[in-house]
This record gives sequence, structure tokens and C-alpha cells, in this order.
Amino acid sequence: MNARTRPSSVTAVLVLLILITLYQLGAGGLALLGGFAAQAAPSMPTATEVPAWAIFVAAAVALVYGGASLALTVMVARGRPAARPAALGVNAVYGVGILALAFTPVAGLPELVAAAFAFTVIALLYSGGARAYFAGSASPAAPGPLA
Repeated sequence: MNARTRPSSVTAVLVLLILITLYQLGAGGLALLGGFAAQAAPSMPTATEVPAWAIFVAAAVALVYGGASLALTVMVARGRPAARPAALGVNAVYGVGILALAFTPVAGLPELVAAAFAFTVIALLYSGGARAYFAGSASPAAPGPLA
């Protein structure tokens, strides 16, 4: 069998995608519940005065990005050639989108940190090892006994 070794940059991308997925799906689900709670009791005092629409938008963004990250995690783990362009596109759209929303009630410090993770994934995917790995030209895992 001629298995490819996964470069450390691709392993780092895989770990970051797992962390992003867990965080985004968890935070998105909690934000969704918070949005419903804010609508159910609009007169209840809250720690922040974030409009309910902003909570729902933030929840939707987190859940969509979390779902996309889950799909990307599977693709990267399997070494699919389409994983690199897909991960570059999804993370670029998310990162730029969050930067555009930075001065609205939708995005705060946690989202900006998540955008930094997205930009880190992009940087790692531009490494030579990641490009070669997803192009299918990475070195084989280990030479067999007949090599």
C-alpha cells in the first residue's frame, strides 16, 4: 500500500477544524436558545442589550460555519483533493464576513478569535506540504520491505 504521510501543517489544519466545529456548533446552539429566550421574555433584564435579531444572525452564522467545518474536517481527514480549495473558500468567506460584521452587534471578541482561527487555517493550507499533500504528490509513508 502506498499511503501518504500527512504533513504537520495538514494535521494542524485538521485539529483546528475539529476545534472550530465543536466551538461553532456549541456556541451556535446556545445562541439560538438565547435568542428564543430573549424573544420569550423581552422585558427580562440581560447583561447586554443585544437585539434578538443579532443573536439569531450570530447563531445562524455559527451553525452554518460549524456545519461546513464538520464537512471540511471529514474531507481533510480523508485527504480529499477538494478539501484544500473548499477549506480555503469557506474559511476566507467566514473570516472576511466576521471582519465586516465586527462593528455590529452580531460579532464580538469570540467571533474575532474564531476568524483568527479561520485565517490560521488558510495560512497553513498555503504551506508547501499542504499543497503537495492535497495535490497527491506528498511522499509515501514509509518504504516497504521490498523498496
